[in-house]
Amino acid sequence: MITSIVNFGRKLFTRLISYERCMHTLTLSCCMGIYIAFSPFVGFHTAMVFLFSWIFALNFAVMLTVSMFINNPWTVMPGYGAGPFFCDPPLFRGGLNHYKWNPSWIISANSWIKSNIGFGGISFWAFMIGGNILGIGLSLGCYPMIKRLLNAAKAEGKKRVVQTVVCSKRAVRKLAAKAQPLLNKVKQRVGKQDVQ
Repeated sequence: MITSIVNFGRKLFTRLISYERCMHTLTLSCCMGIYIAFSPFVGFHTAMVFLFSWIFALNFAVMLTVSMFINNPWTVMPGYGAGPFFCDPPLFRGGLNHYKWNPSWIISANSWIKSNIGFGGISFWAFMIGGNILGIGLSLGCYPMIKRLLNAAKAEGKKRVVQTVVCSKRAVRKLAAKAQPLLNKVKQRVGKQDVQ
């Protein structure tokens, strides 16, 4: 089963990169998909893919695939939990108590969480700022790596295309060599019929 999943992923990846001619656009589409995956705007990820692909003229399919691959039901909690982790300490060190600025629905949710679960609370602003910082940081940090990976994959694809063309020419030559005696016999028969 793992092998079939890997083969499916390889085929999907190959199809996605074969449709895009510009490596820069393809790399930006992947990085924008990473940002969207870590974006704290829950429920608007697909709308963000539509909007960003239209505004920045990026590859919609690549952005959607990358964002869905990263942000799925198995990774959603660690992804959203990492955002406030990056934002809470700097805000507290700066002397800002961002829990005071929480909207009323977060304050009521925090009181329920504290009484039922025992967890300290959630900061809306730490979630929003931290998610954006994490998404932007990861997308910018992954740009060189993704560009190198896509260039290598594109070069491998070109090499396979060249190998396919060479094999096809070889097969056509063999077929022509095998068909030449048959064609000569047909020409002879047609020539004999024309004479009669």
